[in-house]
Amino acid sequence: MISLLLTGTVGFAADQKELPAIVKEDVKEGAVPVAETQITLKVPLFSPLFASFPVATVGDEQVTLDELNKSLAALHERAGEDKTAGRKKYVTVLNRLINSRLIVQEAESMGLEELPEVKQKLDDFPRMALKEELKDLQIKSLQPDATEVEKYYKEAVKEWKIKSVKFEKEDDAKELARTVQAGGNFDELVNTLIDSGKATGTKEGEYVKARDLLPQVANVVAGMRAGSVSPVIQVGPSYAIFKLEDVRYPAGNAEAQDAAREQALAMKQIEALAAYNKSLTKKYAKINQKLLDKLDFEAAKPGFAQLLKDRRVVVEIKGDKPITVADMAESLSQKFFHGIDEAIKGKRINEQKMSALYDIFYARLYLKEAKKLGIDKTGHYKDRIKDFKDSLLFGMFIQKVVAPEIKVSDDETKAYYNKHIGDYSTPELLRIKGLAFTRKEYAEAAIDKLRKGTEYQWLQANAEGQAAKESAGLLEFSPTPVTRNGLPEKMQEATAGGKAGEYRLYESPEGFFYVLLIQDVVPAKPQPLENVQKVIVKKLFNAKLNQAVEEWGVKLRDAYKVQVYITDLGAVNK
Repeated sequence: MISLLLTGTVGFAADQKELPAIVKEDVKEGAVPVAETQITLKVPLFSPLFASFPVATVGDEQVTLDELNKSLAALHERAGEDKTAGRKKYVTVLNRLINSRLIVQEAESMGLEELPEVKQKLDDFPRMALKEELKDLQIKSLQPDATEVEKYYKEAVKEWKIKSVKFEKEDDAKELARTVQAGGNFDELVNTLIDSGKATGTKEGEYVKARDLLPQVANVVAGMRAGSVSPVIQVGPSYAIFKLEDVRYPAGNAEAQDAAREQALAMKQIEALAAYNKSLTKKYAKINQKLLDKLDFEAAKPGFAQLLKDRRVVVEIKGDKPITVADMAESLSQKFFHGIDEAIKGKRINEQKMSALYDIFYARLYLKEAKKLGIDKTGHYKDRIKDFKDSLLFGMFIQKVVAPEIKVSDDETKAYYNKHIGDYSTPELLRIKGLAFTRKEYAEAAIDKLRKGTEYQWLQANAEGQAAKESAGLLEFSPTPVTRNGLPEKMQEATAGGKAGEYRLYESPEGFFYVLLIQDVVPAKPQPLENVQKVIVKKLFNAKLNQAVEEWGVKLRDAYKVQVYITDLGAVNK
């Protein structure tokens, strides 16, 4: 539950209170006075009934409870927090939403939407969004066919059991192939050849995936049935023959199952859109197939430049202007950024002509159909357009107004580097080996002996109380150095400040007591400032940018009326 304060004349029970400070601060001089009567409501935070409830207003715009919820959820998701863990941050998140609104409104008042680069995007986006909305409408309720999912899953997890044998000489491999074809027993023949040293290979078949095989082997085995023997295949300098013994499809691979489902769904969506496109064509279009077939955009005559002016109609569209040869030529020219002349020389134009036609064709038909269905009137579409415009103007304001004022000096960069030198250093490396004991007193006795000069190897062979090697949860020690940060936290503490040749005691969560011998220590080494300067400058720049946005938010509250109605999310945090 959250508490919201409403203003105005009301005629039902109200918990009347003085406006909280946050509201008072946001009411600007000269603004329309807040009505004298207020009520405090408690509303469920995630109820769709209250999704459009305003938690603040910026000028004439509302910040709704739904927007606040989504921003909070995004924040928690980025931070990897539980959905309810950080709702106390709602003030910070709400202020960001308000600041965004203020900056967008300021960008509008500055006329940034009239900039050519902004206008172009504001003109293009609605058309693109309408087409996407219509496309999504055709596929959003589709579900993948279970049989297709199973097919893709089996393809992904398929494993072949293969017994193979390899020869240095091709003739020897061919001799085995001939003998098998004549009725010889592959298994017996291979075993004999391996035993005699005339061939190398495995006497027992092994399961492998297609991706683990060489392409030439995978291609052959894909066409084999269980029990069959391959022809001779060259594998590097050698020659191989193998027998396919079995095919299996391991169950329970969740990742493969998800991928198979996505693949099956994608195929179904492609099929649905192809059928939909076909229906649109039938509904609206009349294609001049004879002209279309004759069009040669690579021919010297009349030439591409002339076709750019050709107004002959290729497709008539019911209720819309026709598609002409010139339209197709223009679309083709945009497909070849490096010049149409080179594409013509390379004979790469005509193969693209149908694609160019459909680009124009479906762009027009999708827009036409989307408007006919009223998609441009839906709240979802309008919100999408507004979100895009707000995002564009916000970014433009940052780019044009805020960012140019931000500088990061060399002194700031150097100071940050010195203060966070640990973040820009190669990690400390340790090489450790250890003996595990079942009780602490055994480990302590061992350390005492080692520190008095007993050889590690002798103690390893003779110390009492050591854990059995097959004990579950026993640590293994790598002979190569490992980073300190890669060690268990308690082991990091146990080895802190340790030098080569020292012994330390460590108790593992599994209950073993280890005598650790620190064999080598490679200290952390700072990277030169010039190697990390760009990274630090970017970090400092972004921090200053965020701060500047906050400051702009505060500054703009003097120019725009802001009211905050939300007063408490306390109930959800109890």
